[in-house]
Amino acid sequence: MRSTILVLMLAAASTAADTEIHRCLLEDGTIAFQEMPCPEQAPEADDGSESGESPGAGENPAADDDAFDFVNPFDQPASPPATAEPTRPEPVSQDRAECEKTTRDAIDAIDLEMRETEYTKEQGQEYLAELLELTRQLRRCKQL
Repeated sequence: MRSTILVLMLAAASTAADTEIHRCLLEDGTIAFQEMPCPEQAPEADDGSESGESPGAGENPAADDDAFDFVNPFDQPASPPATAEPTRPEPVSQDRAECEKTTRDAIDAIDLEMRETEYTKEQGQEYLAELLELTRQLRRCKQL
């Protein structure tokens, strides 16, 4: 029973693998990929090209890329990209560095005090208020 199912599955897989994909140029100029053959198009003008092939196809590969919106990774860009000078951050001013250091030291002192001592809920609220104010001060320091 299992071998019969396996044979049927393999037969179905092999028929699916043989499916042909057709590339068709539609009337509006877009390209469609489909399993069925492309519908025959009435020739508008006899320019010597084969049916189903765009005029000039194969003559200039870059022109085909433009007509079909394909991106060729080997095409060279029209001009090399401009190299922008990397922006460097401004040097930190002495005032800013001093402000940040004193503010961080105050934050660290409160943090250490909170870890080493027992405190009530009200004292915890006071510590948090002080930390919030010091955090705001640190943000103001960064604007110096």
